Amino acid sequence: MRISNQQFFENSVNQMTQQHAKVADLQSRIAEGKQLLNPSDDAEKTALVQRLNSAYGRQEVYSSALNAVSSRLDLEEAVVNSSTDMLQRLKELALMVNGTTVDTDLEAISTEAESLREALLAQANEQDINGNYLFSGSDTKTASFTDTAGTVSYTGNQQRISVDISENRYIELNRPGDTVFSSIDRGGVDVGFFQVIDDFIGALNTNNEAELTRALSEIDTLTDSMTTSIVDIGARQRTVDSQQDIIVDTKLRYELMLNAETELDYTAAITELTAEMLSLEAAQASFAKISQLSLFDYIR
Repeated sequence: MRISNQQFFENSVNQMTQQHAKVADLQSRIAEGKQLLNPSDDAEKTALVQRLNSAYGRQEVYSSALNAVSSRLDLEEAVVNSSTDMLQRLKELALMVNGTTVDTDLEAISTEAESLREALLAQANEQDINGNYLFSGSDTKTASFTDTAGTVSYTGNQQRISVDISENRYIELNRPGDTVFSSIDRGGVDVGFFQVIDDFIGALNTNNEAELTRALSEIDTLTDSMTTSIVDIGARQRTVDSQQDIIVDTKLRYELMLNAETELDYTAAITELTAEMLSLEAAQASFAKISQLSLFDYIR
């Protein structure tokens, strides 16, 4: 098939235009350091990058949730440790009065026990930085314990709040207050945490030796129960730490995958750009030479 001069010129111009565009595209990619400048450059790769970014974003959400849980557990641990120290002091007071008959000592000890009781009630109604009660179950805007006419009752609920920390794993954020400040069994009857302390104070005020002896044993039971809460907090904190490590590794893998799909291989790109520029220069030189030929040049 015969090709006219016009077709030749058009083909040459189109070829050089395409090479110009390819060189410009490579220069832009090198300047940006990216494989893709526009989603239309590679639809399949763009979709993969979007999926990887979405997966990475979910790990960020889980990491943020774990940080919030960790802060919450730190606060809960501080409250429980402080409460354990107060119970230990109540136990020491109970040991001091068992067998004593000195009324003035009992009065001073009763005063201290009442102060510890109020401090423990304040701890049981501790709130986080958002004003949520730590030990009210899911009813976080309601005080955990209410003191009505000297009788303390648990006013939260039994619901536990779960937080997703991965696609298939969750952690319980809280424990209901009556499992932390728990009741004891007194001859088949449940007696509340604060009732045990109130009975101890009452025994101090009346110097009732039998009730003082019983109080020593019951306060010891409360202390053991509080220790169990510390163990539970530690177990949940270890879960948080373990999952944070997993998320760090997962995010790193996603980052490497994203870099492989988005970051430019400068060595390969520069090599390709050099080759394209040489090809373009050769095409331009050839076109310029041929376009200057006259009819006499063709028939020689």
